Amino acid sequence: MKPLVSIITVSYNTRKETVQSIESVYKSKGFKPGEIEILIVDNNSPDDSVTYIKKHFPKVQVIANKKNRGFGGGNNQAAKIAKGKYLLLLNPDAFLGVNSLRVMVDRMEADDQIVSVGPQLRYADNRVQLSGGYLPTPLRVTAWMLWLDKLPLIKLLFPNPYHVISTDWHTSEQSPEWLMGACILFRKDEFLVAGGFDEEIFMYAEEVELYRRLKESLGKRVLFTPETEVVHLGGVSTKKANAYRLALELKGVEYIYRKHYPNLFWLIKLVIFVGVILRLAVFSLIPSRRDTVKEYLGYFRAQ
Repeated sequence: MKPLVSIITVSYNTRKETVQSIESVYKSKGFKPGEIEILIVDNNSPDDSVTYIKKHFPKVQVIANKKNRGFGGGNNQAAKIAKGKYLLLLNPDAFLGVNSLRVMVDRMEADDQIVSVGPQLRYADNRVQLSGGYLPTPLRVTAWMLWLDKLPLIKLLFPNPYHVISTDWHTSEQSPEWLMGACILFRKDEFLVAGGFDEEIFMYAEEVELYRRLKESLGKRVLFTPETEVVHLGGVSTKKANAYRLALELKGVEYIYRKHYPNLFWLIKLVIFVGVILRLAVFSLIPSRRDTVKEYLGYFRAQ
């Protein structure tokens, strides 16, 4: 039987979490035997991920890379050989509820004008996790970088920010313009026709850039549904401070502008520069945030 859904997980040094994620997939309800295939792309992990998974999950297809190809590169690699009609991109530290996959697939099956579906994500302690937003226009990036998107008046005037920071938003069905890549469902043919992820973005913001291309080429809507929940631990592969991840995302946003909006690149570069300076000024006054300051200084060293 040809698989209906191909689950793609890109892992790096996360054997424990990857095993838990695989087990959660196998517990999914509503699928016949053979309708789900799992592909694990290991980005040259120093742990025993490859040997362990091959031994304990012989039906899982393991791709063992000799170098770290990043999130986008690993997913692209597996998508090309996946056999399913749908691709579920699932982080190694994301664990499906038993009905999660069936709900997402059913929503895609019922509406061909949906280009992608993402579930409500929750942390291990059951807190709702922020996982979506709208494409990074200059106004949205400015509000984000200057912390203006937290002001009541700004939220009223601009209700669709780059990063949605309202947990209430995440408790009802929404049509955002991008979703966090921890758990997102696509049709394989649409993902491949769009070219998959741009591998120039190693990590963070690559899904934003992909959704931007999908919107331009297909014009279909993105669906966020809280009908199902997925536990996402977050940051397991990097084990770095939030500032480290933000610094990488800033480089990703800059790349999006360099690629798609070159006339606005230096404007966005200036906005980001001011935002990083603001964060350095604030966090340098807080002794407990010294690591954060180091990460933001790393943004400037990478220029």
